[in-house]
Amino acid sequence: MTVKTRLTNIALAALLTALGTTTALADSSQARYDVRLIGAKVGEMAMASNETASAYSTRARFATTGAVSALKRASFDLSAKGRKSGNRLVPTRYSEVTSEGRRSTNLKIAFSGGVATRVTGDTGSSAPAVNPRSLPGAYDPLTALYAALRDQAPSELCSLNSDVYDGHRHARLSLTSRKALGGGRIQCSGQYRRIAGYSERELRHSTAPVSIIYVPKGNAMRADTVIVRTRYGKVSMHRR
Repeated sequence: MTVKTRLTNIALAALLTALGTTTALADSSQARYDVRLIGAKVGEMAMASNETASAYSTRARFATTGAVSALKRASFDLSAKGRKSGNRLVPTRYSEVTSEGRRSTNLKIAFSGGVATRVTGDTGSSAPAVNPRSLPGAYDPLTALYAALRDQAPSELCSLNSDVYDGHRHARLSLTSRKALGGGRIQCSGQYRRIAGYSERELRHSTAPVSIIYVPKGNAMRADTVIVRTRYGKVSMHRR
């Protein structure tokens, strides 16, 4: 299993080009996360986003750091953009550039009417692909990550339940269990579940529990800590 699969598809299982044009009165945000595996820092992720009443664009970059980087360099650069229908995100474009040692990928997905209509590049899987027409309204991997990590009103938290399509595979990200913590913090819990388009080996470990802790930031709640429990151990993201 590749680093890209572990951190992109799992940490959103989660663990995740220039921003698209924005209009006036855009809500812009930037965030940096330390990514840890079983407590040890393995990399850093930076995420920048713009959102208006009718559209959104977001970009995430990850790279290994420290001792892990000395052993194996890996990185990804993801971008997504789309429109909004109420509070629902509707992707129109997704791109993914990854590098892992001698292997690199450059994947692009185009959406129309909430359905992926064109996939170009290497999806990194030899398993039978999912028909995207069976997944209307599915999020691409980065849109799913953004939906989970963007600033939200307290009343909107813990309501994410979305199909995820990465150009080949079908998964589902759900964060529907809510728990109030001290200091006004809220924890949303759920799971990332692989459904189809994966190999038999990948489906042996099809479910990864996910939880996100949000902290108050003005009138909104901000994602502070992400925890994903995988068969390799606990993967966590901590906002700086």
